[in-house]
Amino acid sequence: MTRFLVVGLVAASLAAPALAQDTRASAAAKFSREFKARDTNHDGVLTKAEVKAAIMKMGNGQRKIDDVHAARLADLWFGKADANKDGKVTEAEAQALLSRTFDEYEAAKAAQAQQAGPAAGPKGR
Repeated sequence: MTRFLVVGLVAASLAAPALAQDTRASAAAKFSREFKARDTNHDGVLTKAEVKAAIMKMGNGQRKIDDVHAARLADLWFGKADANKDGKVTEAEAQALLSRTFDEYEAAKAAQAQQAGPAAGPKGR
């Protein structure tokens, strides 16, 4: 679950593989729960500090994300999510980013299918 949050928080382009396995509704529900869990002071918004703290808890086994990279990832996410540039992200802003991520993923998938062209017929005919 936490991995899903980081993927959603970090950048839309990084979220596409995780989104392939979720519907929009299930992803939005998971993200809503994660958003509330990361809002440590329960004020209804995420700050860069809250996002950075969540990112720093991420890791793969022994490898953890260091302070510098966590700050960069938090900045990247804020650049995409903080629509009104007030230094905090509401759940509505975060959900809008998630929706845009789905849109981008679906567009990329459609473009790939179009590039592949129609399915080839049986060989030898």
